[in-house]
Amino acid sequence: MITPEMRAEMRRLVIREGWKIETVARRYGVHHSVVRRAIASDRDGGGGGAPPVPSALEPFKPYIVERLTDYPSLTATRLLMELHDRGYTHSVSILRRYVAKVRAPRSKKAYLRVETEPGEVAQVDWGSFGHLRIGNTQRPLSAFAIVLKWSRVLYVDFSLDQRMDTFLRMHARAFAFLGGLPRKVIYDNLKSVVLHHVGTTVQFNPAFLAFAGHMLFEPVAAPVRYPQAKGNVENAIKYIRTSFFYGRAFQGIDDVRAQAARWLQEVANQRIHGTTRERPADRHLIEKTRLRALPEHPFDTDLVVPMIVSKEARVHLDTNSYSVPHSVEGRSVVGQTVHLRADDSTVRVVLDGVVIAEHARCWDRHRAIELPAHIDALLERRPSARGPRRRDRLAALSPGAAMYLQEIARRRIHLETEVRKLLRLLDIYGEAEVERGMVAALAQRTFGARYVRTLIDQARFAAGVAEPLDPVVTGNAAADNALVTPHDLEDYDALF
Repeated sequence: MITPEMRAEMRRLVIREGWKIETVARRYGVHHSVVRRAIASDRDGGGGGAPPVPSALEPFKPYIVERLTDYPSLTATRLLMELHDRGYTHSVSILRRYVAKVRAPRSKKAYLRVETEPGEVAQVDWGSFGHLRIGNTQRPLSAFAIVLKWSRVLYVDFSLDQRMDTFLRMHARAFAFLGGLPRKVIYDNLKSVVLHHVGTTVQFNPAFLAFAGHMLFEPVAAPVRYPQAKGNVENAIKYIRTSFFYGRAFQGIDDVRAQAARWLQEVANQRIHGTTRERPADRHLIEKTRLRALPEHPFDTDLVVPMIVSKEARVHLDTNSYSVPHSVEGRSVVGQTVHLRADDSTVRVVLDGVVIAEHARCWDRHRAIELPAHIDALLERRPSARGPRRRDRLAALSPGAAMYLQEIARRRIHLETEVRKLLRLLDIYGEAEVERGMVAALAQRTFGARYVRTLIDQARFAAGVAEPLDPVVTGNAAADNALVTPHDLEDYDALF
């Protein structure tokens, strides 16, 4: 309400002091039209102000009150549609202001904090943390978090998918970290845990029940749309985002896990918890004695997929292909049914209970992973295929490298000779520098291994890098032609 004193002061500021109407309106926190009406009423001698203008909503107020009494949750947008049928032609803003006055304020819920005994309850949830670049692809990055309710001790691990085998593997690692098993574990309605949830009836995923039955804990499904049932882990996901993940740089999934492990040990479980006012690590020393022992035999959490070996002696997983030997003990493997077993880091191919191939798992997409022994065995049967294999290795460096080889093939240059020279450059400089040299030669339209080497040396000179030594040649064809994939020499630091 605008009091007579406020109206008089508005008139004085505008007429006597020369203030702008908008400035006065901001000072009193009112619309500029209120100031204009105050000035006009005083100029007309009204003193007490002009009579209030009846609201355009006045004829419809009884209907609005009636509808909100019967249906308190009706929105202003829904009421606007009904009022249009009754002749209301104005905007929804007036209606919203009136509905806010009529509608009773919503009562806020009160929640009872329930504390449990040590070793009784844990809470589990996934959190989405964007994407992580792996090679030439982007993989979704997810965090698996588990919190023991009594001690508030936290465990977190990161993965590039949320498949069932990954979910179970995360559980096995978490229970090993915690040093035992709680009696109950509370979950959201994940498809990995709950297939159907109708009222109080819950149908659990049979694959997950097999894991829970082996580990001997009771899975509990939280009520639908009731995150407060697992508020500890919900808050933990937020804490992981703000305290650990935000503002950090990662070189890959292994780096994410290593940094997370250090953060758990040094920060997360060493802080003074806001609720218990104690360190989770200290309370965990007590709760750990109340956890149930882990089973003697671990649960098999590998991904196991039966498949048929292709005619190229390969098996496929997640858009990538992995090589297998074309024959085992004189028996052809092509067309045979094998079992592919995979975990986070390794892919194994099993035939009749025997592992016939083992690879490091690739999290990039559309890559061909192969062991030199498998390829050499095939090349012994078809020596003429060595040339195309060499070209394939160079073309796989990048699309620019593949286009460079295509341009050489179009010219009067002996392709196989150039491929051998470029492969020798790989041994000297490595894949990254040769790929950049081929792309630079393509851009300058200069084709030939000698031009590629010149461009590489120019780039190294500009960067202040010395010329590398020529590789040692043994004279043994098998040793000299072996394909060696270079890797970061800092990997050896892990041995110390």
